[in-house]
Amino acid sequence: MHRLTALPLLLLPLAGPVQAGPAEEGEALFTAGARPGAPAPRATASRGATMPATALPCSGCHGADGGGGRIEAGVTPPPVLWSSLSRPAPGRPAYDAPSVLRAVSQGLAPDGRGLDPVMPRYALTMQDGQALLAYLRALDARGVPGVEEDLVSLGLLVPAGPLGQGFAAAFGQALSAAAPEGVFGRRITLRQMEVADWREAPAATRRLLDDGVLALASALPGEANEGALAVAAGARVPILSARAGLASSPLSFALLPGAVEEGVAALRLAPEPGRTLILVSGAAAEQRLAEAIAGRVGQTAEADPRIVTPAVLPGAMAGSTGILLLLPPSRLGEIAATLRQGQISLFVPGAVGGAGIQAAAAAAGQPVVVALGVPLEAGEGMAARRFAASGAARLGLPGRLGHAAGEVFVEAMRRSGRRLTRERLASVLEGPEAFETGSLPQQRLSGAARADAGRIAILRMDGAGTVTRAAGTATAE
Repeated sequence: MHRLTALPLLLLPLAGPVQAGPAEEGEALFTAGARPGAPAPRATASRGATMPATALPCSGCHGADGGGGRIEAGVTPPPVLWSSLSRPAPGRPAYDAPSVLRAVSQGLAPDGRGLDPVMPRYALTMQDGQALLAYLRALDARGVPGVEEDLVSLGLLVPAGPLGQGFAAAFGQALSAAAPEGVFGRRITLRQMEVADWREAPAATRRLLDDGVLALASALPGEANEGALAVAAGARVPILSARAGLASSPLSFALLPGAVEEGVAALRLAPEPGRTLILVSGAAAEQRLAEAIAGRVGQTAEADPRIVTPAVLPGAMAGSTGILLLLPPSRLGEIAATLRQGQISLFVPGAVGGAGIQAAAAAAGQPVVVALGVPLEAGEGMAARRFAASGAARLGLPGRLGHAAGEVFVEAMRRSGRRLTRERLASVLEGPEAFETGSLPQQRLSGAARADAGRIAILRMDGAGTVTRAAGTATAE
């Protein structure tokens, strides 16, 4: 990563004005590390290692829009827009074209002070430097999708039906209540897409991005959310999901842990997690989820849990220490006798079980252990008072999650400052400072579509639907 008090470039003549070259070539150099058809410049890292600039492009630290990067190792790369560089800043004079190039090639600020050594030094040709300067000047004229002088647009993906409607209503109410006059003079507008079939999620996500939104919020479940995460990752757009998913992206975040974290926490309650079973019906989505859980458990256990289907369950139960149920309730009947005979501990991720948890307990003739990533406690402070005064408090879990997402977005935009970009927003979302959501306890978000998932409640439900809370919590980390 680079920390800039300057910016990635290189060695050029330092006397006299530098003639700007094509901004398009500069964009390729800035974002990919080389101009089209030209060799990649050499970059020298902080410990003297050299490599092609394609391995250390400017945008990797300073953002594709030059608006400043995301925190890495405690360092926040500064903006490198020409409007930012050409003005004095705390601790440094203003840059001009020659001093920008000197900073990039030699690691020196305009006053001769050495820049942070974590910023690489780049050996650019004359043509490289001219193109890069042209691009930095052009960046100021480029708009940020979804951000205008007096408004900012967010995209919302919800499932069709009452649950999605509840989330959307709570999300909109939270935005209005937390920022009645907008953020930095920008009123917040919302563009919403309902998804009736999980296969429609990628297209719905692309439509919102085509409409021009700064970031996305998703209440979509399971495979639908995976499709949205994949599109957002490809477009480098921040997305905040209600529950964590399987997809990994630096710009994906979640309010709450998902089925993977819950499944991992549940299986770690077994005496020997590596000897547990994960029961699936054979559906592709269940298989992917099971593999993700098994891989995470296997990182700290003596072996990966074994993934099995109902057909092989009877022969696999001998010697196992527990079974994680991922298959749908409609398949419980065919394994009920096997489960009753084995009297083995049964676990269910709360995000997967739903109404099937009681059915599983009834089929097995014993309580089922449920790992629940939804906090039973609410939040505090002004956000909690806004939640209590809103209709969201009467909408159940969709209302809690929708309100929390709205509070997070408003606060994240405030922390991002007036110069709002996708990279700045993502940097704030993954930062160390917690968010007050009102409807949930303080939340610290992390990337790769995973939430601050450390503590997961452990419950037990019997066949009559009676729920008891086990002492303490489990962890997915």
